[in-house]
Amino acid sequence: MPDSSPLAVCFGEGMVSLVPALAAPLEDNRTFHRSLAGAEWNTAIALVSAGIRTAVVSRVGDDGFGRFLTAELRRHGVDDSAVEVDADAPTGLYVKELAPRPDGAVDGTMHYYRAGSAAADLSPRTLESPAASALLAEAALVHTSGITPALSPSARAAQEALFADRRPDRLLSFDVNWRPALWRDREEEGRALISDFARRSDVVFCSRPDAEAVFGAGEPEQLRALFPEPRYLLVTAPDGAVAFDGDERAESAALDVPVVETIGAGDAFAAGFLAGILTGLSLSGSLARGHRIATRALSSTRDHVD
Repeated sequence: MPDSSPLAVCFGEGMVSLVPALAAPLEDNRTFHRSLAGAEWNTAIALVSAGIRTAVVSRVGDDGFGRFLTAELRRHGVDDSAVEVDADAPTGLYVKELAPRPDGAVDGTMHYYRAGSAAADLSPRTLESPAASALLAEAALVHTSGITPALSPSARAAQEALFADRRPDRLLSFDVNWRPALWRDREEEGRALISDFARRSDVVFCSRPDAEAVFGAGEPEQLRALFPEPRYLLVTAPDGAVAFDGDERAESAALDVPVVETIGAGDAFAAGFLAGILTGLSLSGSLARGHRIATRALSSTRDHVD
């Protein structure tokens, strides 16, 4: 990709996903496939596949899993120069449990092992490193999610610093990505914080189930009334999505394609939409591009496009 093309920077935790060979309880699986995971990292890979120069700002452990993750970023063409390596804390991971569905697809359940991970030590200092500072100064878009501030107080402070550094020539994109397990016993704090980040963003992505859980409203018009501040608001559901650009509204159905598993499709959809607006597509065109990229994540049990 030419250096003159717009740069997107994704900020958040990367993890290793262990995906079982069988759609069966974990105790019945002997073989697991290692894969890259993490909402912002999935989005970064999909952005590159859509022709957007993309970098990740994050932290991994000085271990085999961390080296695997950064190698995967490079393999997909994502800039990993601002991924710090922690000499002490490990790389986070999760184990996916698959259950068969009557329609031939599978449902995935995620079991996280991320406490004390290198990414939990994300902090404002991460953003101030020479590599991260250079990327953020050039970025036309910064993308993050509601997962990052739930990881630790320092990660929350880093996201606050990112949102405080608003620039007229840079879009700030935020995916709600409500994870109840990360907010256990502090759900109201999480809802308030995510609402605040959404109001301060230029682009907001939210699934209808997350909207109901966090904001108590799942209908697109209700959400637009609650959140008039972001220029772009995307409300997604399994059967399609509604997008707002100011007062303009567009709606499109999801493409009719075979589904293996849905985890990661929202990240790919976000990447497609963001690639559309970065390259000057219309609201409807950006929405269609989001659906096209999402279909590639639906075709496997990986969380990212390949």
